Amino acid sequence: MEKSKNKLLKSLYLTNFLSSLAFGTIIYLLPVYAEGLGASYYDLGIIGGVGNAVYTVSTLITGVLLDMFDRARFYSVSCILGVVATLSFFQTTGVTEIILVRGLLGGVSAAFWVATSTLIADTSPPELLTRSMARYNISWITAFAVGPFLGGMISEVFGFPFLFATASTLNVISSVIIFAFIRPNLEGKKGGSNLRVSYQALKNLFYVYAALIPYALILGIYMTILPGHMKELGITTAVVGLLITTSNGFRGLGFLFAERFVAWGVKKSLALASVLLFVALLLVAFSHGVASFLLPMILFGFAGGIITPVILDCVAGGAHPGALGAALGTHEAVYGLGMCLGPIAGGAFAEAFQPTALYLTLATLSLLILPVSRAINEKPENNPHGG
Repeated sequence: MEKSKNKLLKSLYLTNFLSSLAFGTIIYLLPVYAEGLGASYYDLGIIGGVGNAVYTVSTLITGVLLDMFDRARFYSVSCILGVVATLSFFQTTGVTEIILVRGLLGGVSAAFWVATSTLIADTSPPELLTRSMARYNISWITAFAVGPFLGGMISEVFGFPFLFATASTLNVISSVIIFAFIRPNLEGKKGGSNLRVSYQALKNLFYVYAALIPYALILGIYMTILPGHMKELGITTAVVGLLITTSNGFRGLGFLFAERFVAWGVKKSLALASVLLFVALLLVAFSHGVASFLLPMILFGFAGGIITPVILDCVAGGAHPGALGAALGTHEAVYGLGMCLGPIAGGAFAEAFQPTALYLTLATLSLLILPVSRAINEKPENNPHGG
């Protein structure tokens, strides 16, 4: 039984890697593609904001549906829709079309990632939950690390249409694995919770979600505004991809130590991440070339490598098993909300003032994680996993 679960978890990690490689590469390089079609800072903010607005709504809906219906079937459908979303970029010729398709990608990727994290948390043995969620994080961050660099090279040599075709192919392979192995082994699995259980789970996790909000806002600007800003400074697409890859590589390094950060303590880990974010954003504010961007991108990545697994462990370990979908859906919705408001407000701010002022403001915002994290319960009351 244990071997069967391990094989199933490995299949989930693999499909998560493949589809995250497809989604992540496009999401990170889309600002560069849009900038090439004449998008302004404000346009980049709208593109990211719309995508993340749809992402936010989709995570909440997905979380509820996963607790009511067949989780494996939902997972397979979300991956097929991923093929449709990535192929749709072939039809984009201007900012308006990009906004529409980015919205579709936001909804589909939200459904996929919430379903993946829920299935992994539900399948994992309770005593290995922290490790299983850490491996889930490693699987997608590995994709996010190599994707932008490889995608940047592919788009420069073969063009963005070839990149979109490659992303679609990855989602097709992921779908085959889901239908061949994951769905037959998880068919009929659902949460079976009620609204009262879901509400209590979310109430107990309030400060966990609140601590995530500043980082989500900053991350939205990092993903949608910063790549375009680098391109405007004369940095090539391939090098922008390499800088993002480096940042995500250090984020992945943080994921490798996830169990140690969780054991060290939520409050101390989040305090360290807050300080690293502050320093990184101060440095970004005064960066103008590849060399000056390198250190802050590394610090930003490692800070995210601490925040992401620590917060996710609090959510997965603190929610009732029947309300896992709602808890993890809300977790992703906080990311979506922050990444929706961040790009829109950040894009308008950068247009009205200067990018330097924007990053100094974000540095101050990162310090809000400190007081909120002090209120987090290190061991949630309704933890059903024995933590």
